[in-house]
Amino acid sequence: MPPKFSSIKLSRSSLKLFQDCPRCFWLDLHHKIKRPPSFPYTLSSAVDFLVKQEFDKYRREGTLPPVLARHRVDAKLFNGPELPVWRENFKGVQFFDEDLNAMLYGAVDDVLQFSDGSLAVVDYKSSGSREIRIYDDYQRQMDIYTWLLDRNGFQTQPEAYFVFYQVDKSGGGFQNALPFIEQLKKVRVDKSWVGDVFEQAVMVARRDTPPDIETPCQHCIYVQQAGQFFKPIKKKSTKSPRIVTADLDTE
Repeated sequence: MPPKFSSIKLSRSSLKLFQDCPRCFWLDLHHKIKRPPSFPYTLSSAVDFLVKQEFDKYRREGTLPPVLARHRVDAKLFNGPELPVWRENFKGVQFFDEDLNAMLYGAVDDVLQFSDGSLAVVDYKSSGSREIRIYDDYQRQMDIYTWLLDRNGFQTQPEAYFVFYQVDKSGGGFQNALPFIEQLKKVRVDKSWVGDVFEQAVMVARRDTPPDIETPCQHCIYVQQAGQFFKPIKKKSTKSPRIVTADLDTE
């Protein structure tokens, strides 16, 4: 195995990429060939930031936010010293598997603590859609976070909670304010698959060659086809300053 992969650190999003396409995952990790980024969700990020501030206010008061209190959730907002790290990007809830010599991590939005000490993950989502939908990626996100808490020795609940902020479009105008409707959605978590997929991703990451294209992934098919049209960069040595050129094969 290459020395640079003696220890591996994978994020929740990299595990998602592996599930979407192992080849894209390998190309990203080994050669930084990334899928084109999506448009930045700056409004969603702003909503997350403001909701964290609001929930932290209730945390300091020792009470539940109204969206949770209305549903009579028998818990309190977790206030352990680990929370700031758990919420921090590139740190998050971490688990290092000594047998794999690899780490998996993911940053949570919030955590509930129940009377028996068990924890449940809370995630904030904002949406302008008419109907709230819990996508498969949302579900897997909660599965991974709960699995990570388990591996850190915490007892966890069989459910996790989404707090949705849905734009209310019934007001008849903008009026320099964007009203939201709060909705709480509870989902059952399934941690059973996470460990196996984590191990599979680590094994693929340590390969010297990329996996074959097994699913019709448009991005890695494009990368493969584009590579057939470009010759390696040639360096020409003359009396003039060195010029690096790339030839395009049009045949």
